[in-house]
Amino acid sequence: MAKRNKVKLTKKDITNYYNLKFKEFKRSLKHIIFDETLTLYILRPIAFIFVKLLYQTKITPNQISLASIVVGLGSGYFFSRGDRTSFIVAGILYFFCLVLDCVDGMIARLKKSGTAVGRIIDGFADYLVGISVYIGMGVGFSKGFVNIDFWPYSHWFLLSIAAVSHIFHAMIVDYYRVEFMSHGLGKVTSVWEEKKIFQKELDKIKHDPGKWLDKILISVYLGYSHLQIFRLKQTEQFIRKEYFHSNKLMILLWFWIGPTAHIFVLILAAILFRPIIFFVYTIGLANIYMLVLWIIQVKINQRLKQNQGDNN
Repeated sequence: MAKRNKVKLTKKDITNYYNLKFKEFKRSLKHIIFDETLTLYILRPIAFIFVKLLYQTKITPNQISLASIVVGLGSGYFFSRGDRTSFIVAGILYFFCLVLDCVDGMIARLKKSGTAVGRIIDGFADYLVGISVYIGMGVGFSKGFVNIDFWPYSHWFLLSIAAVSHIFHAMIVDYYRVEFMSHGLGKVTSVWEEKKIFQKELDKIKHDPGKWLDKILISVYLGYSHLQIFRLKQTEQFIRKEYFHSNKLMILLWFWIGPTAHIFVLILAAILFRPIIFFVYTIGLANIYMLVLWIIQVKINQRLKQNQGDNN
């Protein structure tokens, strides 16, 4: 029998292989400022494994988004069961939901197949899953496996405060992220330009009878965009280099009360079956942290404006 010739890989071959994979991984990412620290360093590397498995298949990013919704709804269901084992399963499913939420966008960027509707579906998935998880926890707490009630049904009050805090923190983090992308990097699309992109997409498909779902989603998004609380103040101008150096640490600090940070704490609390961890973080620590950061952020921006005025 003929002997097989074994190919011996050199250290250079191995280095080149990993460099190639790392470059491919970087191409699958958005600008790193768009990602929270936990997303960038934990979720994205895990998601890239699934990207490599699914890349050559016919599975579309929108189908992956729908799968993440199903997994997220499953997490909400297991939270509603209320017992320790179910909470652990719910936490694991929620983590997997986060990973899938990364996979769809990464594949879309590698294949250059992203669509306006896909972005809306991705945002819709986050809201739907978040609602199901909070409602699921409320139902689960009412079954009495874990007692967090100070008075009858007080767990619904705690969940409501936690949800409002979660949403507000997400909004303020997104606001300062947009500020940094605009003033510090000059790499952001304005609110008005964003609306034009979606309006153009709607005009393109409005006579296509097979695109009824896309038309509904875009129309809802355009309506919702009018209700945005935070938007970039067009009147504010900063020297880009000074803004970047003054705020590059601040944006990283803001990320620790972003949506992913909240969900990671929730997952940890679920797996440990200690929901009080989530409430202490979301209602207590994160709000105190937000106020301290906001005071520092205001002072930094005031100093930048003052320095700019002195230079003028």
